[in-house]
Amino acid sequence: MDMRTSSVSLHRVGRNWPSVIIFLAIAAGFSLSVMSAMNICTEACHEAARYRIFVLDLGWFGILFFSALFLAFILRNRLPWGKWICPLLLFSAAGAETHFIWLQKYVIGHWCPLCLGIAAAVYCAVFMLFVENISAPRAKGVYMKRFLKQALVLTAFFTVGLSMAVIGVHKEAESATIDPYLGKTDSSVTVYFVSDWFCPGCRKAEPEIERMYPAVAKLARVAFIDYPIHPETANFTPYNLQFLVYEKGKYPKLRHALSELALKTKTPSPEEVQSAIAPIGVKLRQINYADTLYVSQLNLTTYRGYGVTLTPTVVVANTRNKRHKLLEGADQISPQTVKNAILEMSR
Repeated sequence: MDMRTSSVSLHRVGRNWPSVIIFLAIAAGFSLSVMSAMNICTEACHEAARYRIFVLDLGWFGILFFSALFLAFILRNRLPWGKWICPLLLFSAAGAETHFIWLQKYVIGHWCPLCLGIAAAVYCAVFMLFVENISAPRAKGVYMKRFLKQALVLTAFFTVGLSMAVIGVHKEAESATIDPYLGKTDSSVTVYFVSDWFCPGCRKAEPEIERMYPAVAKLARVAFIDYPIHPETANFTPYNLQFLVYEKGKYPKLRHALSELALKTKTPSPEEVQSAIAPIGVKLRQINYADTLYVSQLNLTTYRGYGVTLTPTVVVANTRNKRHKLLEGADQISPQTVKNAILEMSR
């Protein structure tokens, strides 16, 4: 009797191993969602974190979803309809994760480890459902009919999840007061001037950039990106940000004033900056830490997203078709090469 009881117990454990893996996958998805909600991730996650699903943070949405999924998993053998809820939730999630992966590949441009981990947890649980379904005993002649019925229903819910993600997932709106772009702001082409305030090559290219800026601003949206190869560049970024946001019409002159100040000091004080810009008729504003952090993150996303590895670099990018071109080094940056790149990316 004891031998038979032990044999039955071992048989049940062997038959239920897919359920154990499904449970672990749900637990992993919940844990990764908590990390996402707490912003515990690498720098690669920051751009993905700016996305929302129906105005809800993706991390918190994941916490709610995996909590509901865990409850459905626990109740699936205790309620008449319970066995359907868990598969439907998982296949809907698989459809949504397919859209998230597409966003990372073709829109964001790089991978978020947490997002990929959550997607892997969902896909693993879906696969284990298949394994569990195939290994379950069924009467002959009924298997194929039931399998086709289930496949149609689950495919429909995969499509629903995919559609809901396409409709509901959107990038968090940028602050209405923080617009660091200049030039033709409605253009699909953006020209990013990526430089470091203490880079010798950048200083060599700066007069050329000043000369070409008026013409470039008529053709495309323009952004000036600080790439702190020299850490002291970060000391100038808050002031540069203020001028980009609040003094767009005078920005070229203010940028020139900051460039001249960078020749004198690596740690400018507000008084020194105010003295440098006083002849232009501009009064220095209070530095907003949140705004500085926002634009610093935008800068980082830009130069990493486009694979910029040196300064100065000009990135000419089309936001609609995702094509871009890099002009690297002072020798490649000229009014003609930038104009040609804008025309090329506009096609």
